Amino acid sequence: MDYKVLAFWFSIGQWAFNVVLAGCLWINRKQSATNNRLESVREELHERIERTEKGLVQIQTELSHMPTDKDIKQLSRDIAAMTKEMAETRGKLSIIGRTALRMNDFFAEEAIRREAKRSEENNV
Repeated sequence: MDYKVLAFWFSIGQWAFNVVLAGCLWINRKQSATNNRLESVREELHERIERTEKGLVQIQTELSHMPTDKDIKQLSRDIAAMTKEMAETRGKLSIIGRTALRMNDFFAEEAIRREAKRSEENNV
């Protein structure tokens, strides 16, 4: 075997090794880039999930302080009872108001009578 032939096959082997090495590096870097992107997406999703969970906990806390359907129904019954009581009280106050006006009219008429009686007594 000649050195030129040996050098030729050595350069072919070296070229094939470089091609295989380049292919392995390209695949490895492509996979590494994909893994990096997946990791960044995973971190972003984790942050979004944490924010969503915090918001959900806040909403649940606020909802726990809200009145229940039972509370609202009880409040509605209480308001209806108070409305009825207020109507009754309004009726009673109307009666008291009319009575007070009648008493005022009576006292005014009585005062006018007494004043007229005094005038007559003074004129006589």
